[in-house]
Amino acid sequence: MRHSQLTDDLQERASLYAAGALPESERMEYARHIDEDQCVVCRNEVDELQAVMAFVASDVPPASPSPSVKIRLLEQARGASPVRPRPSFLRQRWLELITSAAAVAALVVLGAAVRANNELQHLADVLASRISQLEVEVSQQRTYIATVTAPDVRIVNLAGLGTNVGARGRIFWDQANRRWVFTVRNLQPLPANLVYQLWYVPKGGKPVSAAVFTTNADGSYDTDLQLREGLADLGTAAVTPEPGPSGLDQPTGQFALLGAAE
Repeated sequence: MRHSQLTDDLQERASLYAAGALPESERMEYARHIDEDQCVVCRNEVDELQAVMAFVASDVPPASPSPSVKIRLLEQARGASPVRPRPSFLRQRWLELITSAAAVAALVVLGAAVRANNELQHLADVLASRISQLEVEVSQQRTYIATVTAPDVRIVNLAGLGTNVGARGRIFWDQANRRWVFTVRNLQPLPANLVYQLWYVPKGGKPVSAAVFTTNADGSYDTDLQLREGLADLGTAAVTPEPGPSGLDQPTGQFALLGAAE
């Protein structure tokens, strides 16, 4: 039978198996359970515990006694009393059980430490990702503020048309640095095969695509744009629905937003 989650009993049994402390019949049955039942929960716990045991064993450096220590040990052995009889089977069995219990306890503690370390590492990764995201957001907000407060900023208001009569858009145009901060509110959602496209329309020239976007669930959208060099003076700005996902070279849809540069 496969297990769906690791319980205290399963963890103890896996620890006994990894430590070689199970009776032979139980050991064989547990091995069969892992191999034939293909229990991923028990297999993962045993693998983790055996890996911890291997790590602990490899972390202890081997040592050899010095020649002087060997001589002292031999002298003590010659003068020692006769060898005492071996402990009874029952006493020996108790010693084995105590040793096994200590090994199991050590394995459980080490396993818990490994899992706690993995959880802490996961939390650290999540926090690092969130910090990176916040740094991007802060950088974006700084760009917005710099553009909106630029000395020569121009504002282009876009009014909603057609089914988007309740929508509004606004462009904050930093002319010296050729940047736009573009905000939209209350645009109607589009079908999955369409996107909104923002157009820069020079005076007496053809429209130039400035951005392709989809709104948030509430019809809002905010972004900052770096305009390319060589654009003539802005006559109007417009937003139209176009085929997705990348829009078109020239507008084909009905105006959703339209505004003239003052």
